[in-house]
Parts: sequence; structure tokens; C-alpha cells
Amino acid sequence: MRIYHGKIICLDKENTICNYLVEDQGRIIHLGDSLPSGFSNNTPVVELGKRVLIPSFGDAHMHFSSWALFAVSFFDVRDAKDIPDLQQIIQQNMVRHKKKKAVMAFGASKHSVNENRLITRTELDAVCPDIPLILVCYDGHSAVVNSKMVDKFPDHIKQMRGFDEDKGQLFNEAYLSGTDHAASLVSPKDLVNSIIKSYDLLAKYGVGMIHATEGIGFPNDLDITLVSLIARAATKKSRFQTRLFFQTMDVDKVLKRKLPRIGGCFATALDGCFGACDAALHEPYSHDPDNKGILFQEENQVLDFAKNANRKGLQIEMHAIGDAAVSRAVKAIEAALADHPRKDHRHTIIHACLINKDDLKKIADLGIGITLQPSFLVSPLEPVSYLESILGPRLKQSSPLKSMIDAGIHVSGGSDAPVTHPDPIEGLFGACNHPFDPAQSLSIVDALKMFTYEVAYATFDETDRGSLEKGKIADMVILNQDPLAMQSQDLRSLKVETLYLSGKEYQPGMGIPGMLWNGLTGRKAMI
Repeated sequence: MRIYHGKIICLDKENTICNYLVEDQGRIIHLGDSLPSGFSNNTPVVELGKRVLIPSFGDAHMHFSSWALFAVSFFDVRDAKDIPDLQQIIQQNMVRHKKKKAVMAFGASKHSVNENRLITRTELDAVCPDIPLILVCYDGHSAVVNSKMVDKFPDHIKQMRGFDEDKGQLFNEAYLSGTDHAASLVSPKDLVNSIIKSYDLLAKYGVGMIHATEGIGFPNDLDITLVSLIARAATKKSRFQTRLFFQTMDVDKVLKRKLPRIGGCFATALDGCFGACDAALHEPYSHDPDNKGILFQEENQVLDFAKNANRKGLQIEMHAIGDAAVSRAVKAIEAALADHPRKDHRHTIIHACLINKDDLKKIADLGIGITLQPSFLVSPLEPVSYLESILGPRLKQSSPLKSMIDAGIHVSGGSDAPVTHPDPIEGLFGACNHPFDPAQSLSIVDALKMFTYEVAYATFDETDRGSLEKGKIADMVILNQDPLAMQSQDLRSLKVETLYLSGKEYQPGMGIPGMLWNGLTGRKAMI
């Protein structure tokens, strides 16, 4: 048993704030402005002082194993200031990767380097001539490869839309298949080690639950298998919660693994992104009157997928960034629910960056959730000036957070890691400081709920998690200061001090043998 005394922000429906929380055997047994009689003087008390206690954070959409590989086994280049700086980062990192079959790096952006362009195949060859290398761009929908990686690609990838062999640049379908193929070259040992160590990195951000979207080309869907196994181990060891989404349109594959969820990006991405100008729009891009982006699947394929998955009782997520893709996602879910009505399906659209008013109303009426990434809004890798140049006046309508919540839509917050770092505080800052239309900024309370209660709600976990309420599991975070007393522009100064899961302080560190053993013996853990 433990008593917490100070400001406790519950983030429940009533937005309760109280002075005392009592945890016993991993559950909250009391909340109030005073302690009832009967508590022992020997009960440990955590005095918060100027700090506050809130529910632990969640991340409602991240590419977990991909982010883990970049964060642990490979490297990130997003801080490069120009092409020579980027080349130097690659060259320095290749020293420790020279024995690997292939190398993956992340974070190239033409908007953050002085040359205002992507690095080319020839420039990659100059610093990495001997090992296959794929450098994934910041948007997660384009990449650059060196000659050794091009040599590894089968002919069908080289013939796909978006493959530029001279520059070594991959867009559209060539990117999706090329990234899948590059992932298949990664050592399973690197994948296992990365996933295990990344839980400790997430805990530092105060994250105790993630929605992991997996399925990116590993042989026999190895990433699905390993994330499932290691997630169970993490739950057994530390009570960390992982909810897995299988990125496929093959419903039978998901049912065979007895998973309750399907979708994400890649195979279930309906369009591309603004970085590659292949997000699907109803009207052309402002700078390119011949381009409305790309819808990756035929409409009937999406409709059949949604109907099949919904009939089988699966929860569906689909990536849709442009307004035309959002319309297609809405139409598919609407058709699926007409075909087989379900009252509490919690189907979700990921991103929904551009959305028309009719679709916004349908989303609310149909009970569709939206998982978005407010840290996109403040990322230097995709600046406002660039988005304005390609979208024109439509930019002001992008990511209408306030309108979504006012419409009664459940909006959960994620990072899309590795696209942005899985730091909920950066997400809070973006949600409360909307750069395109300040009127769409959220209150700090609503932003906090996006990364706590709404993450739990999105996967049917709100009965036990997401807010501090009597009887719920004591998943909590101590912050260094009170966010409700802050100006929105100062939110980046928030720091996570301690993460508690099931009432226990998170303890980092477990080797591969111990983690895998816990996974094999912890199969009852929900994922």
C-alpha cells in the first residue's frame, strides 16, 4: 500500500482533482481530498510537493519494431543540417555496422537541410559503398538507397511506380515494397534486442501502453511473432501494456493468430503522405494541378476488406491522410456497419489530416475513432511553409482537433514513431499550439486525455486504465510540475519523473533470455 499526497489530476469524465490517492496491490482504493480513518501511520507516503500525479501516458499509433530498430540497433539522421553533415553521420555510424547484412537509417528530410533536396544514391555510395543501406525519410513514405541495396532488390520492385534508380529514391508502391524487402535483410537478433531495449526507452517518456502496428516484410511475419512474445514478457515483468495491430488486409492471417485487431499503415494505407505529395486529395495539390495524390487500392478492395474484417469481429484501423482517402475509409466502414451492424466496434482512421465537413459528421455519427499525431504539427522536418506551398488555403483546415472533439469523436494521440519521437509531451505541445489555425488548439486537459484516457478507450481498456479512478489499475506518472497551471507555449518544459505500472515503479533492464522466457510463460497477457 502507498499513499500519494499533493495535486492529483484524475482525467476522468468529471475532470476530478484531489489531494490523496491510495494504491494497494496495484489498484486504486481511495481518491479524495482527505484520508479516511484507519490508515496505518506506517503506510509509505509520496509527497508530491510542486509535482503532480496523472495517469500514465499511452501512444495510440506507433510502428514499434521499426522505431525500435532505428532507436537501438541502427541510427537516426534527422538532426543533419546539410548533405555533408548527413554523410558524416552515416559514415561515423557505419563503423559499428560494417559486419551487418544490411543497414537501416531514419530521418532524411529535404526541408531540414540547406540544399532543400534529398540525398542521392551516388552520395550514399560515397560514404557507404559496401553494405546495403536504406535511409527512410522522415515521413515514413519515401526512402533513399545506395547501390548495394538496389542490387538486392528483385526486378518487380525496380519496375514499380515511384522507383527512381538513378537517384536511388523510392516513393509510392516502390517505397512500400522496397522497405519490406530491406526489412527482410535485418538480423532477427537485432530485431529481438531492439524490441526488448525499447521498452525502457518508452518508460522514460512516461509511456505505459502502446498500440503497435506491425507487419513490414520480415519473413513469416517475424515482427508480429516477436512483438507478441516480447510484449507478453514485458507485461509479466513490468505490467507494460502492448496492443498489437497487424498491418494486413488478409483477415485469415489475423484470425489464425487469434488477434482482435487488424490494420495500420503499409498494407492498410489507403494513400501516402504530404511529404511525398501522394496523400490522396479531392482537389489537386496547389503547386501541381495534375496531381491529386494516390489511392493505393481499388475502392472495392477496401470495401470488401472492411466488410470481411467487421463480420469477423475485428477492430479495424486504416491510414488515411488526404481528404479523398478519409472519404474512402469512411465509406468502407459505413458499408461494413450497414452489412453487419456493431454498436461498439471502435474502428479507427489513423491521421485524418485533411477531412471535409460531411465526413467529419459521418465519423461522429458512425462512432469511428480518429488517432492522430499532433507532434506532426510542430515538426521542423515538415515545416508550415512547405505545407502551405502544396496545400494553399486548405492548410488552415488541416488536423482540426477542436472540431473533432466538439463533434463528439474519440480522438486518441500517438507519435507514428519513428516519424516523430514517442514523446507524449511533444504531442501535448502540438495539440495545444496548433500552427495552422489557433482556434483548433485544444485545452491542456483535452490534450492530456488524448494521451491517457483516449488511448485506453481506443482498445477497450478504459475500464481498467486511462484515468485515475477507484478500482482502476494504478498506472501513473509523476510530472515535475503542474501542466494545468502552465501556458500552452511552455508545455515542453514538462518532464516525466517516475512511471508506475500497477502501482510499482518501473524498473528497467532485462536480458534477451529472461525476456523470452517470460514471454513463453506469459501467454495469457492481453495484446
